[in-house]
Amino acid sequence: MMRFLRNVVLNNLALKLLALAISFALWVAYAGQPLAQFAYDVPIAFVNVPLDLAISSDPPTAAHLLVQGRATLIRRLVPADMAISVDLSRARPGETLVRLTSGMASVPYGASILRIEPAEFHISLVSRSTPPPQSTK
Repeated sequence: MMRFLRNVVLNNLALKLLALAISFALWVAYAGQPLAQFAYDVPIAFVNVPLDLAISSDPPTAAHLLVQGRATLIRRLVPADMAISVDLSRARPGETLVRLTSGMASVPYGASILRIEPAEFHISLVSRSTPPPQSTK
């Protein structure tokens, strides 16, 4: 058994050490990149609006995000890569305060949200006078 393990470890040792050195060099190159911060105007989507409610106010259509990440990642981002989803499934008729949090925003892996503006806003929800049409299949 010991002979088998020695053979597995020492067989092609030079290639294994070369692969380890290349992997380490790639990791150092990635980890050594500086962090960058950029600001983007990202669209706000209102999802899961109850069928019996409608938004009567004029809510903001975009939010200003300050995003941080590795410079190569941040430079490639466009606002279409990100979105903010506001879930209104538990909304009731009347004025509702919406607080935007980083959990509502979807950003690519490796990027983090530092700030969202506006952090909160009000929307007005009213009951629909007639029910929305039912889809038929």
